[in-house]
Amino acid sequence: MSSRSRACSLFALILSFMSAGTMLESRAAFATSDAVRNQLAKKDCVRGKFKDYYRQAEGGDPPAGYSGRVYKLSQTYPNQLSPMENYPWLKIGFKDGGPVDPRAYLQALLDYGLEGNVEVDFYVEDNKKRKWYGMPWMDWNTEVASDWPGTDGREFVHGLTHEFDSSGQTLSTLQNTFVDTWSNGYFNDRAAFGIGQVYCDPDDPHPGALNPDPAGLNNMANGSFVIKLLFSTVNEHQLPIVKNAIEWNAHVYVNEDPRWRNQGPISRYERATKLIRLIQIDVSVRDERSTTGWLMGTFGYDENAKGATAWKRMVPLGLQWGNSPKVTYVETCSGPNGPCDRKKLTEQWINETAAKELTTAPLNFNHLGYAGRLAGPVDNPKASCMGCHQTAGFPGVAILPEFSANGGLLKLDGAKQPQTEQSFRMMYYGDVASGVVFSDVQLYSSDYSLQLSMSLQNFISLRCTPKAQEANAPKPPICGQLAQWGAAQRKAIRDLMSFGTPGPDGAPIPPKAVDR
Repeated sequence: MSSRSRACSLFALILSFMSAGTMLESRAAFATSDAVRNQLAKKDCVRGKFKDYYRQAEGGDPPAGYSGRVYKLSQTYPNQLSPMENYPWLKIGFKDGGPVDPRAYLQALLDYGLEGNVEVDFYVEDNKKRKWYGMPWMDWNTEVASDWPGTDGREFVHGLTHEFDSSGQTLSTLQNTFVDTWSNGYFNDRAAFGIGQVYCDPDDPHPGALNPDPAGLNNMANGSFVIKLLFSTVNEHQLPIVKNAIEWNAHVYVNEDPRWRNQGPISRYERATKLIRLIQIDVSVRDERSTTGWLMGTFGYDENAKGATAWKRMVPLGLQWGNSPKVTYVETCSGPNGPCDRKKLTEQWINETAAKELTTAPLNFNHLGYAGRLAGPVDNPKASCMGCHQTAGFPGVAILPEFSANGGLLKLDGAKQPQTEQSFRMMYYGDVASGVVFSDVQLYSSDYSLQLSMSLQNFISLRCTPKAQEANAPKPPICGQLAQWGAAQRKAIRDLMSFGTPGPDGAPIPPKAVDR
């Protein structure tokens, strides 16, 4: 290889490490058809083996005297892709990659997600209208409390997982302490088909089987839909507008301060059954007419909104179908604390009335994210809905620039200096096409499903460890692939560090000296 070729290869390697959200335009004409997905789908799948909740049969079961209902994971995933329904959002036309009436589109998504589920308190296996499903391997979840593996896992009443901690003053000026967020996502039959293909063999997941067609993008089928309910431990004294919100009992942390819990021991993660309140609903749909192939929307509860029931008082906050990837922070916001002019963010719709009302004291909802992009009330204000979800894949990567290794090296501070290092930050606010990996350090896309991405991570955290092998548990092929992936990443870094360094007498460095 010539020196110029080697230099070009090195340049490409550097680019691949520092980047990678490929921005491709979605084209329905090239999507895998339902017929092809069904023809290539695995039919001999094993169902019903996943656990329902955290430490089931290992000390996490309901205590003696508990008389309430116990969550059961809806996991009889279909082996064939059902025909698309006449979904209500399909009646709304599109222009420039987004719906011509985004508010109506967003409401149609919510109505579909609530239909038949409200009556059964989202024990979705009882829905009389259509079938709904849950994500496996969320019983042992390490989304937030990474130092204490599994402790974010599903609780046994409604199957909610611990998701996010909101520090004091986040939701209102009256909130002086941390509050916890607990959530669950529910998938329609079109989305569940892909999940079932990935987990056809529950002991041998195949992340690249989300679409059974190896010649197609690894995405969910058109019409796939997810609704996610987010509950908070916040009360109406801390946040007045949660008065008369939907209340559920849930088996959640006794102490809500993550700083205290994370110090350990694990007994600090003690749980008890108590009331929590529905504060946010997220909806997402695979619609091939969209710029990215997906649309994501969010609702926030407001006691002051019109509506005869709490479900009717869920206020639409916004809908997003892209990240407006060319619009940097300073083009919308005057500084870290704004104000922000969102007119240039053309790949979203924001309910400006709600945006104003929910940020007027004592309310302190910062439900808009990076540079005015859409994010929900309990979401990270440095994020955006689509920005986080586009990173979903296997192996998992940081969902925000601040969380990445490079973010640490660049000393990013999203709260004090969000306008800095735009060349790196904007990678996280691109328009990644449905089924395309966000980064070249990922092998497979999880198609905007962070739950699927986390599910696979949870699987390998237990099944690919030396402890699992000591117990003579069968080693799934995904563990070997992950090991090869790790070796390839280490070799690439070593090659980068040694490029151009002469060996003895100016000769290339011997392979054994490099590969160690």
